[in-house]
Amino acid sequence: MNAEVSATFTPNREIQLETLLMLAELGQEEQVRAGLVDLHPADIAELLNALEEPEVKQQIFSFLAPDLASEVLSLVAPLTQEWLTQDLSNAVLSDLVERLDSDDAVDLLGSLSEEQARAVLDQVPDELSAEMEQLLRYPADTAGGIMQTEHVEVLQGCRVNEAIEIIRTHIDEVPDIHNVFIVDHARRLTGVLPLRKLILARPDEYVENVMDRQVIAARVDTDQEQVAQLFKKYDLVSLPVIDPQGVLLGRITIDDVVDVLEEEATEDIYKLAGLGGEGDVLDSPGRSIRRRLPWLALNLFTTTVSATVIALFEGTIHTVAIAAAFMTIVAAQGGNAGIQTLTVIVRGLALGEVSLAHTKRILLKELLVALGNGVALGCAAGLVAYLWKGEALLGMVLALALVVNLLIAAFVGSMIPFTMRRLGVDPAVASNVFVTACTDICGFLSFLGILTLLLRFL
Repeated sequence: MNAEVSATFTPNREIQLETLLMLAELGQEEQVRAGLVDLHPADIAELLNALEEPEVKQQIFSFLAPDLASEVLSLVAPLTQEWLTQDLSNAVLSDLVERLDSDDAVDLLGSLSEEQARAVLDQVPDELSAEMEQLLRYPADTAGGIMQTEHVEVLQGCRVNEAIEIIRTHIDEVPDIHNVFIVDHARRLTGVLPLRKLILARPDEYVENVMDRQVIAARVDTDQEQVAQLFKKYDLVSLPVIDPQGVLLGRITIDDVVDVLEEEATEDIYKLAGLGGEGDVLDSPGRSIRRRLPWLALNLFTTTVSATVIALFEGTIHTVAIAAAFMTIVAAQGGNAGIQTLTVIVRGLALGEVSLAHTKRILLKELLVALGNGVALGCAAGLVAYLWKGEALLGMVLALALVVNLLIAAFVGSMIPFTMRRLGVDPAVASNVFVTACTDICGFLSFLGILTLLLRFL
């Protein structure tokens, strides 16, 4: 029955969103306002993201009640959030900050100018302002930058029934409670009590007798990628965050980790493509140019080096014209093989599946793979060259050059990410530019060099 409900509901929701999108673009305000009533906040966020005109986004956002508006604001894309908040008064922004969860409030404040963020904080209660200022000091890509301060903590020595009463007093402040954190009188984290265990425990039992003492926690300065790995490794739904002395500061929930995984994956994809980090598909042309131009300039330099290598063998190419076609095969195959190796290793490093200790083992494995692929592809390409031009030696040169370049591709594809990691640089940062540059240069050099040496036998 659930499957049937899901199957019929999803298309209806999509149709409803498409209808509202069309009505919004046509300026049918009252119909849009009425249609928003039955929508989930995530669907409203999707609708706002899909709209092209900032003015229409802002108008629809103004229809929402304050509590709903704050929830929707935490779900929209960063660019949409920027458009929605750019014309809001400091008073409205401060009201939103008070309604948002602390981690979402910090994200909102972080998107404002320093001057405006200060003006907004001046209008919220002093306690909240101090909390926001502290959270803003943490780097955005650390556990402190993504944690929320809303959580439930209980002192050691409490009984189970007392802990349940404490939860009841915090239910509005912390709506999604997964674990109760047990602390000592110095607020140092000593244990974690899952809600399931708390409910099943005897009311008069002390919490320290039923809590989990093997606590998985993240220090406030832990990188967000390492936080995501902790969630995956230990199958967590929430994770306490502590300072260097073990004092409990807040928690990270699974929904925040999903955002981190998406952000990190997007960042790695952009870096592998030579985009220099995270961007938005709707960025301004100027911003996109600034992000892409440096890597394109680097690629221009490497291709110029490749062209210089080709120019060294101008006489060989003039003598054997078909070499101009065959050398591109060697370079392209090497580039593809290098990117394959690079992608596997960068992904393994990102997931923590491999480390610098695996360098020799992985290099040997990739060289063996390259040798096998090189022999197979070399024989096939050499046979084609022989059947095409009737020159067995030309086919042998092509086959040998393919083997050599695939071995080079395996070496650079393996060693570049490991070398970057050893130097403390993100292995995803334009590694493919260096790999393709090496395979292009070595591909042209190996094929044309071997062909030049054996030219007198043709």
